[in-house]
Amino acid sequence: MPDLKRYGIAGATLATILLTGQVMQMASNDKAAKVAAIQAMPLPVEISDIKLTASDGSDAEASVLAALDVGKSESQSPVRSVPVENDSCEITMLAAPKAAALVSLTIQAPCQPNERVVIHHNGMMFAEATDSIGTLETTVPALAETAVFIASFASGEGAVVTTNVDTLPSFDRAAVQVQGTSGISLHAREFDAEYGTEGHVWSDTPGSIADAATGQGGFVLQLGDATLDNPITAEVYTFPTSIAKTEGEVLLSVDIEITATNCGQDIEAQTLQTDSSGGIKVQNLDMTMPDCDTVGDFLVLNNLVKNLKVASN
Repeated sequence: MPDLKRYGIAGATLATILLTGQVMQMASNDKAAKVAAIQAMPLPVEISDIKLTASDGSDAEASVLAALDVGKSESQSPVRSVPVENDSCEITMLAAPKAAALVSLTIQAPCQPNERVVIHHNGMMFAEATDSIGTLETTVPALAETAVFIASFASGEGAVVTTNVDTLPSFDRAAVQVQGTSGISLHAREFDAEYGTEGHVWSDTPGSIADAATGQGGFVLQLGDATLDNPITAEVYTFPTSIAKTEGEVLLSVDIEITATNCGQDIEAQTLQTDSSGGIKVQNLDMTMPDCDTVGDFLVLNNLVKNLKVASN
């Protein structure tokens, strides 16, 4: 647990921060918007290369699938990747909705054991690794009711799957994604909770999926394997806004610990936040960290994610 007395608002350093925002409308039944979301996810892609822009290109989805050399499936069906001589090398991915608008993903890639795989979903991305038999199981918070997931291996092979998440409108979500070890974390202080008290939800006290499913509180889910070379990770906060049992405000912030690894360095990150219209607001962070004589301090950035106004139900 960090020394909370050493938290500092990043007022003096905000001059070095470049923030840009855009809103992407992604109605669940709007194919053009879904295609735009897929088009915005080049494969492979680095964090600094992410661009989320609306587009009406009708062939965008086909071009991405062609780049992966995979075919499109029906909801929750496995998708065949690049045809190979040995059928046992087929890559498949299954998606199944779970409580709290989560989606369980299972990837089976028998000829890709212990291999890095990047998962893309509506502009969010993170990197994991398959196990010794080429399997990966993970749970992802959905950012769209018609949820499209892409798995991309370094070889260029991959798979795509879609599933419907009709419970998503009951929840608000905010995410921060980073490349490397930047010391960035997402914090939620539910109903004006103080740091380190009950209601302060972050990676060290992540909250409960069960509480979110029943309207009691929110939770943070960490995505990606931080031990990989060149890691890509994300943290996603979920709050059950439409079924909440308490009214008030949830204060959201992106906090950055100044460490010996990131001090004086340029860092990049991106936040994504759903809104009531089904769109996603995107903010890009590009900043230079303070000098290394401030190691151990924290920066608290309040303007990368929007606070949540909650009415009791």
